[in-house]
Amino acid sequence: MYNGELVTSFLQREGIYPSAEPERSDGLALKLEHNQILLSGTACDLIDLADLLVSLALSGEATGQHWHIDSLSLMDEASEISELILLRK
Repeated sequence: MYNGELVTSFLQREGIYPSAEPERSDGLALKLEHNQILLSGTACDLIDLADLLVSLALSGEATGQHWHIDSLSLMDEASEISELILLRK
C-alpha cells in the first residue's frame, strides 16, 4: 500500500505544518491505562499517523489490508505496547 502523505502535504501547502519540535521524538507510545489505550506522540508523530490512516482508508486494496506500526516505523521502542495494527474492514 502506498502512503502519499496526504495530510502532511496539505498542511505544508497551507503553511500550517508544525515547525521543528524542540524535543527529539522517539515516536508514538501506546500505554494501557485504566482500561483505556493512551496514544501519545509529538504533533509530527500524530500527523504521520494521520497520513497512514488516510492512506489506508483511501486504498483500493481488498478488505483486510493493514498497516503494522512498530519500532521499525513510528513506534517508540520504549512503548508499553510494542505494536499497533491498523486494519481496514
